[in-house]
Amino acid sequence: MKIPIGIQPEKESDACEDAASIKESVQKSSGFSSLAARVFFFLLLLGDILWFCYALILFAFAMIGSLLTFSRMKLFVELRANAILTLKRSLVCGISLMVALFSPAFGIMIACTYFLMYDRGGIEEVVPSSLQTQFKDFLNKE
Repeated sequence: MKIPIGIQPEKESDACEDAASIKESVQKSSGFSSLAARVFFFLLLLGDILWFCYALILFAFAMIGSLLTFSRMKLFVELRANAILTLKRSLVCGISLMVALFSPAFGIMIACTYFLMYDRGGIEEVVPSSLQTQFKDFLNKE
């Protein structure tokens, strides 16, 4: 039995059109998710800038209080130590969010590396609760 020549190319072209439309829809959804991730990282970066300003004001207040009391009041000494820690956390989060604008995976890796290696106490305070269980599982395996 002979297959007419005109039928076969139409089937192939239909298959190619279907594959092309699938690729196009995947690219559109991939582009949207990439754009959405970057917009949310930018919003988090704006929040981090506000957090940094708060930490800077807290540090200035603690330093002025320490200078006025000659570091005799324990309140200002503890406040200064907390302000320095808050400044460090804010800077690390800001750097990782700036990097995440261009490469989300690398930005997240920077923040995770810092909190796992240098500031394990910051995991409870900075990392979202949905990710804290994963960090705790990772820390318990060590």
